[in-house]
Amino acid sequence: MPLRFDQLDHKQFQDCTSVGMTEHEVVELAQAFRLYGFWSINLDTGLFLATPDVYRIFDMQSEDGRMNLVEFREHIHPDDLPILMECFERCSSQKQSYHMIYRVKRGADWKFVRTVGKFREKPGTSGEIVGITYEFFERLRTAAFTDSDD
Repeated sequence: MPLRFDQLDHKQFQDCTSVGMTEHEVVELAQAFRLYGFWSINLDTGLFLATPDVYRIFDMQSEDGRMNLVEFREHIHPDDLPILMECFERCSSQKQSYHMIYRVKRGADWKFVRTVGKFREKPGTSGEIVGITYEFFERLRTAAFTDSDD
């Protein structure tokens, strides 16, 4: 798999309220049709917390939100794991943001996921890395709808 390091310019923050949306609606839409999980890693303790969709993406059992790092690593393609660990390291040491598309075990096959993370200051600590992980699909034409909850 070819590897590409992207040089990203900082994007301007898009204010969802400028088009009449709430932050809750943005999150709701982002996770409406795919597994879309949120996570954090405390750099002092190593505590890795994740929402249920992260567990589903990695085909792991949720245990109170605390992610087992050993089991987590076992689900990542061995060729991709060193690069992902480098992303975590660079993010924490250089206080950067990153994204990576990598392979995660799904039965006997592999699926692609994308992780976007960033360093976040946390007073009185070394900080933390927070991020999102979601299933990454190839581009194809598709449509899906949900029933209204109203």
